[in-house]
Amino acid sequence: MKILHTADWHIGQFKGPVVDGVNLRSQDTVKCLEYMVQVAIEEKPDIVCVSGDIFHQEQVGPVRYSDEMITATNIITSLAHFSKYVIVMRGTPNHDGAAQFRVLERMLLNIRNVDVVTEPGVIKTPWADIACLPGFDKQEFRAKFPGLSADEENLAWTKYISDMVFALRAECEKTPILMAHYTVPGCNMESGQTSFFTNFEPVIPREALMAARYEAVLLGHIHRPQIIEGLDKVFYSGAINAMNFNDEGQDRGFWIHEFNEKGTLVKGYKCTTPYRQFHTITWDPDEVGDYIREGAMYLHRTGISEDVTDKIVRVRYSCTSEQKKALNIPLLQKNLYELGAFYVADIEAESTIDITNRGLLSEESDPRLNLKKWLEEKTFKNPDKIVELAEPIIAEAMKQSTTAEIHGVFKPVSISVRNYRNYKEESFDFSDISFCTINGVNGAGKSSLFMDAIVDCLFEETREGDCKAWIRGTEDARSGSIEFIFDIGEKRFRVVRTRTKSGKPTLNLSQYQEESADWMNLSKERIVDTQAEIEKLLGMDSMTFRSCALIMQDQYGLFLQAKKDERIAILGNLLGLGIYGVMELDARKKLADARKELASKKEAVRIKTDFIKAQGNPEEELETVEKDIHKKQEELENLDESRRKLLERQEKISEAEKESEKARSELKECSEECSAMEHDLEYSKQTLTACNNLLEMADVIREKAKQHSELSLQLSGVEKDVIKYKNAKETLNGYTEEADRYQRLIDKSKFRNDQIRNQISQLTFKIPDDLEESLDTLAKQREEIEHQQEKRYLYSTAQNELHEIDSSYSQKISGAENRRDYRQKRIIEIRQQEEFMKNSGCPDIESASCRFLSKAVEDVKSLPVELDNLKKCEEEIEILTSERDKKIADKQEEIGRIGYDPKRLAILTASVTELSKYERIKKTVEQNKLEIARLEAEKESNDKNIGQCEENLLQVKSKASEITETVNELSESVDRQEQIKQQMAHLQTYVEQEKELPVYEERKQHVLERIESMEKERERLTDRKFILSSQLTGMDTMLEKMKETFSANMVEETDRQIRSNKETLGELQIKKGVLLERLENIDTMRDEISMLNNGIAVTAGRADCYEALKQAFSQDGVPHQIIRNIIPHITDTTNNILGQMTGGTMGVEFVMERTVKGKDGDKATLDVLINEYGKTTLPYASKSGGEKVKASLAVILALSEIKATAAGIQLGMLFIDEPPFLDDEGAQAYVDALETIRDRYSDVKIMAITHDDAMKARFGQAVTVIKTDDGSKVIY
Repeated sequence: MKILHTADWHIGQFKGPVVDGVNLRSQDTVKCLEYMVQVAIEEKPDIVCVSGDIFHQEQVGPVRYSDEMITATNIITSLAHFSKYVIVMRGTPNHDGAAQFRVLERMLLNIRNVDVVTEPGVIKTPWADIACLPGFDKQEFRAKFPGLSADEENLAWTKYISDMVFALRAECEKTPILMAHYTVPGCNMESGQTSFFTNFEPVIPREALMAARYEAVLLGHIHRPQIIEGLDKVFYSGAINAMNFNDEGQDRGFWIHEFNEKGTLVKGYKCTTPYRQFHTITWDPDEVGDYIREGAMYLHRTGISEDVTDKIVRVRYSCTSEQKKALNIPLLQKNLYELGAFYVADIEAESTIDITNRGLLSEESDPRLNLKKWLEEKTFKNPDKIVELAEPIIAEAMKQSTTAEIHGVFKPVSISVRNYRNYKEESFDFSDISFCTINGVNGAGKSSLFMDAIVDCLFEETREGDCKAWIRGTEDARSGSIEFIFDIGEKRFRVVRTRTKSGKPTLNLSQYQEESADWMNLSKERIVDTQAEIEKLLGMDSMTFRSCALIMQDQYGLFLQAKKDERIAILGNLLGLGIYGVMELDARKKLADARKELASKKEAVRIKTDFIKAQGNPEEELETVEKDIHKKQEELENLDESRRKLLERQEKISEAEKESEKARSELKECSEECSAMEHDLEYSKQTLTACNNLLEMADVIREKAKQHSELSLQLSGVEKDVIKYKNAKETLNGYTEEADRYQRLIDKSKFRNDQIRNQISQLTFKIPDDLEESLDTLAKQREEIEHQQEKRYLYSTAQNELHEIDSSYSQKISGAENRRDYRQKRIIEIRQQEEFMKNSGCPDIESASCRFLSKAVEDVKSLPVELDNLKKCEEEIEILTSERDKKIADKQEEIGRIGYDPKRLAILTASVTELSKYERIKKTVEQNKLEIARLEAEKESNDKNIGQCEENLLQVKSKASEITETVNELSESVDRQEQIKQQMAHLQTYVEQEKELPVYEERKQHVLERIESMEKERERLTDRKFILSSQLTGMDTMLEKMKETFSANMVEETDRQIRSNKETLGELQIKKGVLLERLENIDTMRDEISMLNNGIAVTAGRADCYEALKQAFSQDGVPHQIIRNIIPHITDTTNNILGQMTGGTMGVEFVMERTVKGKDGDKATLDVLINEYGKTTLPYASKSGGEKVKASLAVILALSEIKATAAGIQLGMLFIDEPPFLDDEGAQAYVDALETIRDRYSDVKIMAITHDDAMKARFGQAVTVIKTDDGSKVIY
């Protein structure tokens, strides 16, 4: 079986170059995946395991979503085509979103050999059972186990994962393999995997993996490929591609694992993909200074070009303030790209301000419609253009808005706290609450549970400003939690917030599912994102909530007690008009950009106009230059003509010189012919003399030649005897050589026989007497050893079985003992609780309703069951121990029957080793016998050869003796032949001269004729030489006359003048080109100025539009119009409520003015006037406490109605603390107001904190908070 193991594809976009809309770094990932597919084609794995993090981001736009989904589907489909089975497992939720995997599962539904895994389970394949443990969604876990601190969560979650590892292993039948997406302690995390580990890091314990005994563990999540130290079968495949600079210097790829036919992992190897590499350049101040001085040459000199080619590069540098000013970052970036860098990621850190705000939450909730109304009212020009420019600003601001998406009445259900302020642990159910007081002594914790806890759970904006301040101030309280459950319409939600004194906080938002009776997680990965989800769900922020639903004592009348100019801002916050502040900032930025662009274009027009002025009058300069060019061209034509005539004269002189030289050459040739003729004539005369001398000795030569002929006849007679002598001599030499050869053979054979005799004597030695007896003993002992080895195998097998029995029963007994210990511990705890119940002093323990006593009663009732379970555990331990002892005894008896004796086996082994030498002796003896027989046969053959050779030698010597006599007889003829040859050699010259005599006679006649001819030719050459000499003298005289009127300097001077004129003409042509270019530039500049002027008009219009938008989105613009339009509605609602409270004797009037001046100009103000029948109209601050209470409550409820209408949520609660400084009339008005609210809104749960007994009597329900040694408690 072969498995391809991969993980952490992270298909998506990373910061990098984009070409034609394509993110090239995303293409790097695709190339790595395609390489993996190519390897799969070659390797043909049985199973492909993809261990999570297919995608890089959970939430992306629709275009990216489709592209990334298509890429993932294509790669998985290709792997499925070239392998037998593919398992794709989900990774961490912030990468592999639930929606993404639902789509992926749907797209791969028709591919039968692909499984998409999102829940823990076992995939059964024909080759192995794959246990799958997908990535951890901690928010879902928190929904199941709320209220745990970070430390408690860590322990609980790790145990949960360990149990899952064991449970999945129990379901495996074939080769067990685990796929998971978690951290294993001891792994190397040098890969930027820090974002998921910041708050919490669930792990798979090493002990769990060792105990579960999976054949292979194929992990994802850590990006560095590795085998865990100490766990040889636990692998991280690593990421498929490098993603950030934490990956610098690390390989990326995947694994191929091979298993034998028994399912055992035998080998594995890592495949490296063509991943994109990262490189960091680090400079100190000296290196920065070198680059500032040398520029790109410094990069070449230091060899950086080799390091950055085709890589993602960043530069980290330290420098002085002067260097920072001088360092040209864009130029450095350009230089790095020129050196071949794929992408320059960072040179200097940049930061951006992320401005977010809540959206508009009034009935005027469409900013675009509000803007149109405002523009119509202000009669701006081009309102459509202004609205068009405003749309992207509005869209960007609206994207960050948090408008509630769920509608209905907001009602509290319950609040639970642990280690919160005064409370150790307490819960309260609001189900039965309608009109209730909250009573208790000061400091008991009334506000803490019913106000602070709710605000801290939903928003965690504590009164102290320190988020950790709400944890109970006792030594044992290391962490705390708040759980708030509430309904919105028909839906129920829960918020759980935990915090520790030293660790990380947690926040969980979940919704109750009636179908599954479970909580569905709605949280995000980060707390800040979850907080935004809560505010989006509620449709209000903390200030709005505290102004409309939960009125604390120190924030009573939050709106009406503010200053005139602050009320507008507060009302804007309550109505959610902060979005206009965001849009105003954006409009101001775009206005500034438009003004910069306008100023830039105007500056460009000025620069180009100044440039045209600086060019002077190029038309006149061009006319002057063209005249100078015409003049120079005429001068050049005259000089060319003069040069042509000089060249003609020069050519004639050259031709005359050639004719003179030709005549001189002919004269020289004629003189040479005369000299040669004289030499030939002299040689012919000498030849004639030699011929005459030889012909005078003709008689002597003929006599000597006759003697040579006679000697030749004598030589013929002697040569026959010489031939016989040579034949006899050759025969004699042959006999001598043959005799020598026979003698050498005889000597060699005798020498070899001596060697054979010595070898035979060496091979003969004494054989031991007990050889055969020892060999028989050796065979018997070997047979006995075989029997002992068979017994040893049976003994070893039985021992292994004995060990397995002991190990198996030890594990079972250990498990039973652990269960027994747990039961014993549980029984002790129950008996302690029983003792606590006896000492609690409760009069009716069986009917106790408090949480801790009711739990103790239930535990005590379960005591008999626990005792029975303990007895069963002890019986199980006794049964298992008895079975183990019996099986061990039976197996030991079986081992005794085998009869294995290790000492006897050792003795036999030593004896066999000693007796083995006799086998070697016997083998040596047999080999020597064969060798002696071979040597004796060779000696006998040599003796026969010696006898034959001696006989042949005698015959050859006899024949040699006979031939020797013949050779001696013929030796005289050989000497006579030599004498004749010497005499003939001396006479040979005369024989040759005799042959030449006719030739010399003919040569003499020929020489006489040649001498006569040469004398005539000599006379002719002498006459021609005289004529040529006369002609040459005339030519030289004429040539001298021609040279008198011409010199080479005349031509050179003319050429110099021509070159000078051409240079001047070239300069004039260049000047003309420059002037033409200047004219062309001026025309271009004029066209550009025209375009810039058009652009200035467009930009100015756009700047005017942004100026209008800045005014529209400012506090005096659309927000002022919205507040102005809504004030009558707030006034009517307030007066309706206040009229019911006062019988129509009081009313409120809101007056908007422009009276406060600030650094930004006039500010709008809102004054609140109280009208009372029969009294003077006065501002809110001038009224008495009772009047203020009534007015405040009426305004609060009016604002609640406005808020509820906009957000779609009606507030079903009003928790209010007792206002300070009330007189008797004010106190009664306070209760009157609350009763009026109850009558007007019957669904609203009203809870009021009070210490007045008279007021308590007017409420139908009461809750009391008391202090105890175990923290505050609520009695209801």
